[in-house]
Amino acid sequence: MLVHILLLALIAQVKTTSICDRKLCVCWVKNVQNEDYQGENVQCSYADADILQSNYELPDIVNSLDLSSNKIEKVQSSALLDSTTLIELLLHDNAITTIEINSFQLPELKRLDLSGNLLDHIHREVFRDLTKLEYLNLANNRFTTFTKMNFHHLSNLNDVILDNNNIGPSLKGTNLFDRSGSGLTNKIKSLSISGINLNTVPDNFFVDAYDISTLIISNNNISDVFEIPFTLKHLDLSDNPIRDISGEDFTDLIALQELNLDNLLIKEVPDYIFEHLPSLRKLTLERNNNLVNFSKLAFGRDVLDDPAEFKLERLSLKGSRLTRLDEALAVPLGELTELDLQGNPWKCDCNFVWVKTLQLSDQSTQHLRCDKPTPLFNAKVFDLHEKYFTCEIRHRGFEIAIVVICATLGIVAMWVFLCLPTRKTGCGFLKNMYGPSTAYSVLPMAASFHNDVER
Repeated sequence: MLVHILLLALIAQVKTTSICDRKLCVCWVKNVQNEDYQGENVQCSYADADILQSNYELPDIVNSLDLSSNKIEKVQSSALLDSTTLIELLLHDNAITTIEINSFQLPELKRLDLSGNLLDHIHREVFRDLTKLEYLNLANNRFTTFTKMNFHHLSNLNDVILDNNNIGPSLKGTNLFDRSGSGLTNKIKSLSISGINLNTVPDNFFVDAYDISTLIISNNNISDVFEIPFTLKHLDLSDNPIRDISGEDFTDLIALQELNLDNLLIKEVPDYIFEHLPSLRKLTLERNNNLVNFSKLAFGRDVLDDPAEFKLERLSLKGSRLTRLDEALAVPLGELTELDLQGNPWKCDCNFVWVKTLQLSDQSTQHLRCDKPTPLFNAKVFDLHEKYFTCEIRHRGFEIAIVVICATLGIVAMWVFLCLPTRKTGCGFLKNMYGPSTAYSVLPMAASFHNDVER
């Protein structure tokens, strides 16, 4: 009898063993002020592919559970996925192909990361009990259509990452915010659809995204700037084959604070393109290998004299093909807290020396170097004395005057050489060439007079 009691006690102990007792797991309490919830954080990445099949349980009060990089292939019902306090669950970078229904018994879960797996379909009932879910990351999976993700019914979902799933072709005839029940809800505030093989963005594509403030639509095949939601605060259009941008593309975006235009195919930043972005604080135009012209009126004309309305704080033009910037930009650029001009083939002449008056950090000047003229190649701009920033004096009118004077002096010299008394024969030679000589005009007259006397 005593043996049976001890055996039952041992079994009960095994069943209630905490995951924190595992050598490959680490548990700690993160004390952060002003957080809504305090609890233990459990880190069990790189632990065991069968970890969900173990008998370990979570602490009574747990905040976050990290099961990433465990080579998990199937998510199933487990004591580790049954908690009334868990807020964050990380299952990224596994080999998950299947998520069974009723796997997640996590009524308080707000953040779920399933990125970097092998998922191509999620049953609608999988998320049934995740009524408070706000953040969902499904990047780097194998979805080919967002209709197989089935998260429309998640009424509190506001932050979605779908990067690097080949769902772009399926969006040609279907709106991502489809009201039929398969798309995103109109409560989405942040959406990332980078690298989904999207070619075009149809008109009114975001018409139902009433509250969207962040849109990352980089690394696609978009060639034209589309109708941008006016509610956006952060827009990333980088790594798309966009050839032209204009002020009309960014009108009425009064809330936009950050704009990323890296690695496009644009050749110039035209006049007034950023003039009507009153809230813009950060602008990046990096790695634009075709960009050769940045208009002095890109931010409008008013800021050139009075930067009071110039609210931009950070600007990066790193790694483009700019050779010069107009000195008129010295006033607005001088107001920036961060400016990066590195990695451009700058022409260090008298028209560029004004850049040395800008207050740049040491980190932003390390690769700010000259490309021309040849004697200054690869020299650090801020290490050069101003006397080296010179320009050749070339005036067209001056050059013409020099040519005329030289030609005149040449003609005078030739006349002096040929027509002085010691050079009379030469002067006569010129007269024979350019007009009748004295001998040729007098002799016929003398002959005529002699004939008249004989008669």
